[in-house]
Amino acid sequence: MMIDVWSAVRWWDEWQLRILVLGSLGLQWFLLVAAPMRKYTIPRLLRTCIWLAYVSSDALAIYALATLFNRHAKARSGASCGGTNANGGQAGVLEILWAPVLLIHLGGQRELTAYNIEDNELWTRHAVTLVSQVAVAVYAFYKSWPNSTDKRLWVSAILMFVIGVLSFSEKPWAFKRARIQKLAAVSSLVQGTTRHDGKWEKAYRFCFTDLEEQSARKRGLTTRNRVHMLLSDMSLFAAVSELKRRGVLDSVDQEGTAILSRAIGAERFSKRWLQNAFGLIYTRAKVTWTPAYLAYHLLLVPALHVASITLFAVSHKRGRYNATDVKITYILLCFTAVLDISAFFFRGLIHLVMFVAKVPSLCEWIAQYNLIDAALRRLQPTGWLIKCATRIGCYEGYFDTKHDKLYSKVAGYLVFDLLRSDQIEATTCGEGTEVRSTLLGSFDRSVLFWHIATDLCFTYKPPTFPAHPREVITEAISNYMAHLLNFRPDMLLTGSRQHLFAEAMQQVEAILKLRAGRHFKRPSIQDDMAMVDTIFMRSTSGPGPNEYPLVHEACRLTQELLLLDDETRCELMYHVWVGMLFYSAAMCRGYLHAKSLGEGGEFLTFVWLLLSIKGTKTLSDKLQMPDQPNAPVQQHAQGSQQGKVFQKQEDWELI
Repeated sequence: MMIDVWSAVRWWDEWQLRILVLGSLGLQWFLLVAAPMRKYTIPRLLRTCIWLAYVSSDALAIYALATLFNRHAKARSGASCGGTNANGGQAGVLEILWAPVLLIHLGGQRELTAYNIEDNELWTRHAVTLVSQVAVAVYAFYKSWPNSTDKRLWVSAILMFVIGVLSFSEKPWAFKRARIQKLAAVSSLVQGTTRHDGKWEKAYRFCFTDLEEQSARKRGLTTRNRVHMLLSDMSLFAAVSELKRRGVLDSVDQEGTAILSRAIGAERFSKRWLQNAFGLIYTRAKVTWTPAYLAYHLLLVPALHVASITLFAVSHKRGRYNATDVKITYILLCFTAVLDISAFFFRGLIHLVMFVAKVPSLCEWIAQYNLIDAALRRLQPTGWLIKCATRIGCYEGYFDTKHDKLYSKVAGYLVFDLLRSDQIEATTCGEGTEVRSTLLGSFDRSVLFWHIATDLCFTYKPPTFPAHPREVITEAISNYMAHLLNFRPDMLLTGSRQHLFAEAMQQVEAILKLRAGRHFKRPSIQDDMAMVDTIFMRSTSGPGPNEYPLVHEACRLTQELLLLDDETRCELMYHVWVGMLFYSAAMCRGYLHAKSLGEGGEFLTFVWLLLSIKGTKTLSDKLQMPDQPNAPVQQHAQGSQQGKVFQKQEDWELI
């Protein structure tokens, strides 16, 4: 038994570094294939695997470099004491050649520079990592490389070091270029307020500045520049006002306005805008189209890889080095070269596959969460696996991967509704006291009450078949806003209280437990009606108003809505939910929209982008450009049943 243990230890000592470098190569290939998928709506489990590979890739490469350094430090120590070591002398030369390959792996993939938006602010930490790891690799190479080695092998290693150091240097450079402050700097380019540089400064900026950014001053406030400013919480209204004041308002680029003037298909163009926004922050899009980057990757990298592999192939290896190390070196050099040279082709192939498979792009899905359905699910017996997943932070719906066709229905209808009039206004539907009181209250409570009321109305009076598009859209927006309140309250509106949703769910659970124990389901329309009657009875009679206050208020709103005729009720609920959705999108910070893109995106970001390009005032516009004191305010009829978003014209004044 002891012999087997020592054999395993010796085997691990011999194969440890080989396994580490091959594992690092495997992670880079996985990231090459998986990273482009982040631009699409993919299962959260796959997104988690990409995150684990992203975090592990750097750690594995750094650990492999440390192992390489320690092995050869021990080899030199043993040689100085007169001993022998299998890793010293000629036998360990090929391991030294793996050091620059690990530096290339530390450079990462173009499509996965940052995983979270906060990573870009840590560019100095990555710069320190660059210096330290390059120093370790160069020191190990200098101390361990024997003078008697074939010069062709030495030149091959030097060429790989050039690729490794330059590729690794791209990472902190890309982080620095993708910071929010850098995105905001486009405002000065558009307005022509940048400083006048000397000859050398101009040459430097030409080499290391995006080609499209260099023409930004000439083209003015393009759609791409607008996206830059929106993501960095800059005010478009302030920029337009400054350009008007100086008499240099851009009149050339009207791409966004022209696209949004189309009643059909305008939502499809948002895919390109959202993917560009994702690329600006989470990939190396800010450095990819610089002259220096293009010259390096199109000319220098292929030449250096081919020269390095050729020199290694013609060097004297037979009888000098371990045959296994020779094979692993060939694998590392060849597959890393293919990884660098053919990365663009593989990324294009992945995008083609995703397009053919019709995988939804960023923000092209509408999350659905229903409070009453969730309460019914929580009443069912829960297995230990679900309990464990909940404790580690996997909230309900974590593994849900189904994609319905709600996006195409809702997005197209919203764009059409947005373009139909410059002012979004609800239909006047009478003197509803509960309707007015719920809409004039806090926004998060309004969302909660109207979500419960909408569900109860559709349950009590189901839509006819086939359902009217507005009824489908109303229910979809209601469930989506409930999702935001429960899982993304910061995006719904600053200061939204998630605990209101949790309290309402507890109250619904308590009511349903009194109705049918812990096994209540929704198997038929009759049971749905019984459930609605139970909720009405328990929340409005006896101790209900005091015991279930949130559900009680929602039921009072439901009763008032049910008094309206079907067409009026449908129109009212549709306008209220569209107003709430538009208001939430416009009042959400651009930084939060940018952050959500790294997590798969939210439909709210799609709405926000369309509203912003169309000319709706966002939160930053309202803070930077206060309303004029003599601006006319539209007077609505008393009793007009409208959402908080419709209360003042200045909330939805469009340019």
